[in-house]
Amino acid sequence: MKKIFLIFFLFKVSFLISQSNNTVLNSPLSVLGTIKEKAVLEKEIKVFDIEWVKNLKLILPCENIPVPKRTMRLPNAPRNYRNGIHRGIDFFANWGTPIRAVAEGVVIRSDLHYEEVSPSFRESVLNSSARVGKTPSDIFNNILLGQSVFLDHGFNLIPGFRVISIYAHLSHINSDIKPGRFIKAGEIFAKSGNSGVKESTLGSRKGSHLHWELIMQKGKKEIFLGKDIPNPKLYNVLSSIFYEPK
Repeated sequence: MKKIFLIFFLFKVSFLISQSNNTVLNSPLSVLGTIKEKAVLEKEIKVFDIEWVKNLKLILPCENIPVPKRTMRLPNAPRNYRNGIHRGIDFFANWGTPIRAVAEGVVIRSDLHYEEVSPSFRESVLNSSARVGKTPSDIFNNILLGQSVFLDHGFNLIPGFRVISIYAHLSHINSDIKPGRFIKAGEIFAKSGNSGVKESTLGSRKGSHLHWELIMQKGKKEIFLGKDIPNPKLYNVLSSIFYEPK
């Protein structure tokens, strides 16, 4: 009889403790705290914080070609032709300029067998962008970037973020640059061009440049380097990040 009573008593105590814990976890204060933590996390990733990159140092992707000062060549510039916003930096390098990695990383995309689309097809996808009201990710990544290489820099380049760099509008990619290949900082792996732009679809080399982006990912969110920072403050931030190796 004592054993039965003891078992019943322990069961009752366990039940009361679990109910107490649930009450605490589901209390208005607890729920409010959880909501606030989530809101802070989302705010942090939506608004670019210069402090994230205060110690970031990257090699210029094109030798002796500095960060441009013109707002239209920097992040946040409007791209009305595709109903979008520019997420990167346009380094205006002549056709065939060697392209190097801004930091060490692993190749996750390499368009070795790229073929330019026709002018009419490019125009049709831009019409689709106009109807949608923004640049769809599939059109941007697969058509408008042209021949591209994406590098995964892991989580150490900018603490707290997974970082990816994008090199677009290329004219050539070295044959050994394939997904999974490790690339050293400063290693040359491609050449600049104008693939993906209107002039390329028409057979011209006009408008050649390197479109470069840095994407930072955390949780379910991602943000591009310099998002919503106005110029000339943006230029000052970017120019302090890049350097020309000696």
